[in-house]
Amino acid sequence: MKTAIPSAAQRGFSMIEVLITMFVIAMALLGTAALQAYSLKVSQGGQFRTQAVMLATDLVERLAANTAAAAAGNYVATLPSSSTVSDCSASACSPQQMAQYDLARFQDHMQAALPDATATISRSGTGPWLYTVQITWKERSFKRKDSNSSLAGPTESFSYTVSRRVNDPSAVS
Repeated sequence: MKTAIPSAAQRGFSMIEVLITMFVIAMALLGTAALQAYSLKVSQGGQFRTQAVMLATDLVERLAANTAAAAAGNYVATLPSSSTVSDCSASACSPQQMAQYDLARFQDHMQAALPDATATISRSGTGPWLYTVQITWKERSFKRKDSNSSLAGPTESFSYTVSRRVNDPSAVS
């Protein structure tokens, strides 16, 4: 029986095949890890947007329930702010105190749920009034910075705006 002896040109060929295979597998694993990181970022961004919608909707519902304070403009604010308010869950409050309590609770929830969050609540009109709530927050950016990119830092700002019309309570018959 004769055994085949590899020629000089074929020696080390199996080692090169193994190295190429390991390189391809490593690139596939790195691609999978990058895709996983991106999907987590997108999922977190969706969670932040959902939180912003829920927070803004809750505030405009509270605003509509407290029409006396809304008519007086007590909900107009720029948050975060550092004011002390009465605890309206423990004792009875005036409509103005309830508005301040609602804004403080909104601010606490907003800062707990959204990174670097700010909010602006504005009012327009002479009755009925249009209240607009705009929440702005920052998220980590995965965009590449190149000569065509105007993004200055590693974060992007996002915002959600909702409006609600509030009727004058004295005009309701």
